[in-house]
Amino acid sequence: MDSKVMVALLLATVSLAAAPMPRLAKDKGGFQFLVDDKPFLILGIQTGNSSGFPKELEKTWPLAKRIHVNTVEIPIQWQAVEPVEGRFDFAIVDGLVAGARANGLRLILAWFGGFKNGAMHFAPAWVKENVQKYPRMIDQTGSPIRALATHVEATQAADARGFAAFMRHLKEIDGEQHTVIAVQVENEAGVLGTDRDHSESANKLFAQAAPAEAIKALGKTGSGTWNEVFGAYGSETFAAYYQAKYLQRVAEAGKREFPLPMFLNVWSDIQDGFYEPGFSHPSGGATTRMLPLYKALVPSIDWISPDIYKQSYVQYVEEATPYSRPDNPLLIPETGRDLGFCRRMFYALGDLKGIGVSVFGVEGSAEGDTGAVPENLRDLSATYRVVAAATPLLAEAKKYGQLRSFVEETGIATLVGDFGAYESMAQFGPSHWGYGGARAAGTPKTTGRVLIGQVGPEEFVIAGFDTTVNFRPKFGSAAPRADFVSAEEGAYENGVWKARRQLSGDEIFFGLRLPGAGTVVRVKLMKY
Repeated sequence: MDSKVMVALLLATVSLAAAPMPRLAKDKGGFQFLVDDKPFLILGIQTGNSSGFPKELEKTWPLAKRIHVNTVEIPIQWQAVEPVEGRFDFAIVDGLVAGARANGLRLILAWFGGFKNGAMHFAPAWVKENVQKYPRMIDQTGSPIRALATHVEATQAADARGFAAFMRHLKEIDGEQHTVIAVQVENEAGVLGTDRDHSESANKLFAQAAPAEAIKALGKTGSGTWNEVFGAYGSETFAAYYQAKYLQRVAEAGKREFPLPMFLNVWSDIQDGFYEPGFSHPSGGATTRMLPLYKALVPSIDWISPDIYKQSYVQYVEEATPYSRPDNPLLIPETGRDLGFCRRMFYALGDLKGIGVSVFGVEGSAEGDTGAVPENLRDLSATYRVVAAATPLLAEAKKYGQLRSFVEETGIATLVGDFGAYESMAQFGPSHWGYGGARAAGTPKTTGRVLIGQVGPEEFVIAGFDTTVNFRPKFGSAAPRADFVSAEEGAYENGVWKARRQLSGDEIFFGLRLPGAGTVVRVKLMKY
């Protein structure tokens, strides 16, 4: 389709009343991400790096809907939209927005500009080939590497101009409808292959006194060179300072054109093996150690997000926790898809107060829309279905300040949570009575996971799988017992709660039982 025709069609679909801009809001329970002024949990997938083209997505839209995805994250390649310097072609962007709208899905578009996984893979040929104007970083041996020097004015300006043009066009075609709800700026920025740029111009900067804003942001005192102030982390801090300045230049240029929420994704420094910036992780990225520096230097970025692929729940939580802070909501824009990762999503969305998760590398098959959910996506589909069905209630629980995660792990089959006037107990698998009461044995495939949120003094939402949930008044209360007044199973559909059935008898006598297929239940309690 002709690009002018596509733009005309997109403009023609704009509603008479502009939709509110997607935004962050904060209450006592943490951040809410609002889309159309309603709480929105990002339940996403991200396509492969080279799949951000309308024809490729024809196979993915129907799959996304089948597995209860509400947001698809797609790369926008700088080299594809500005193949010749100063000449832009946004037909790809038009096609992606049109495809998402036609399928009732939201988009996060990721600007793959000068940085992708610590390298410059997606910069245009006119940038890659002109090494005099757009120089590369130099490693410790004096050899150039495949990363652009971040302190160079021409490189910063070129990336910023390209991103600004992209955001200007996005405003033109989506400035009122907001199919695109957020934009990721670059991808896992930083550098691999060296701790910092060792070019002659970079070395001169490194020999100078470290800027006061960097010293303050990282809680240091005094003055001196980068090594004098930051010691062993001098080179990494130098790399982070100039990388953050580069990213702020790009993000600010785009936000002037269209102030959608923007975020960075991060290849974290919490890795197996020895800590070695530039090798264990990209040096200069917004890692846990450099996060305070980024929060000070990149005000045009609304939040910073870790990509997490840790198999261990301990490491997963360790990597996610630093990014759930009073000035930063947790979004995990890249993670895995199997059952273990689906369980870990419950940590992110509950205890860590996350605004969403997204699974990397999910795309439609060559067979297209067969109507079936692939076996390797069934756990993800079930997880997204249950969380989507409970989203408004989970938002209320977060606003109330009482949303908790209960996740079965090997050797962990009983968990107790404190909700102030009430305590909850989640048990996974069959229970056996013995000394100390009932002991849960765990499920055969470690499938138990549940989010429990308080939405009123006596009211709770319970959303999960393979779990038995009990409540009692807080230990020491005058009324020692609790019972279910009501337990209503159902789901939210188009923002309206639709009850399916009332649970009673066997389903609640020994505790509220959530099936392996997963469900959402609203309960009201009483003390006696």
